[in-house]
Amino acid sequence: MKKRMLFSFVLLCLLGVSGLAEPKQPTHTDIRYSEEYDRSSLDFWIAKSKKPTPLVVNFHGGGFRVGDKRSFQRNSMLQNNLPKGVSFASVNYPYIDQMEGNYRKLLEHCAKSIRFIQKNASKYNIDKNRISVMGNSAGALITCFLGHAQNLGIRSIYPIQQPKGTPLILPHIHAGGPPILVYNRSGLNDQIHHPRFAIMLQKKCIELGIECIAYGVEGSGLRTLPKGKDVNDLAMQFFKKSWKSKKNE
Repeated sequence: MKKRMLFSFVLLCLLGVSGLAEPKQPTHTDIRYSEEYDRSSLDFWIAKSKKPTPLVVNFHGGGFRVGDKRSFQRNSMLQNNLPKGVSFASVNYPYIDQMEGNYRKLLEHCAKSIRFIQKNASKYNIDKNRISVMGNSAGALITCFLGHAQNLGIRSIYPIQQPKGTPLILPHIHAGGPPILVYNRSGLNDQIHHPRFAIMLQKKCIELGIECIAYGVEGSGLRTLPKGKDVNDLAMQFFKKSWKSKKNE
């Protein structure tokens, strides 16, 4: 029984809100953004466009111990928006045991993926001034860190399943940082992704004057999704709004 529960948890971490669509194969696979670790690679889905395209970068979940960039191939945001001129990337990063338990070092390593993309933006037809990040569970922590603890010019952040490591990230959230849309689909019984962690993040943002929209399930203490709305569609609208802003350009 415990093994089945663990498998289900890991599967949810890997899938995020991806659904069961047919996998969308990347335009470019296993691009090295650093030679430091075997897992320092990313996949690109490049939209067809004569002009540089905006980019959404995904960081997978898995508790910093499991997970893979390939899980993003079924994500509905990718499936629906790649044909509409939005490019995507999905990033692998070293597991925590490769970092000797140093979470700060792992998070800072993830920043190398964004710097690599910005450095090679023209090669991949990316608009380096319109980059947003998203991630599930462990990936949610990565996105908040990259957006607020690093000076990367990230325009907006979409953390999913904000996890129990949130208190370690909160000190990095700062006034003037990018807006956040956080979504927790768990109820009060999920101690790893308890709704209070999303509430913590939103409260910190409100104190600092940062735009933060937080959605959750009924009874979680978070605002529920508008009826008939998909959270990935709302997140894409959120991204597009930030890309139109002149802030940080």
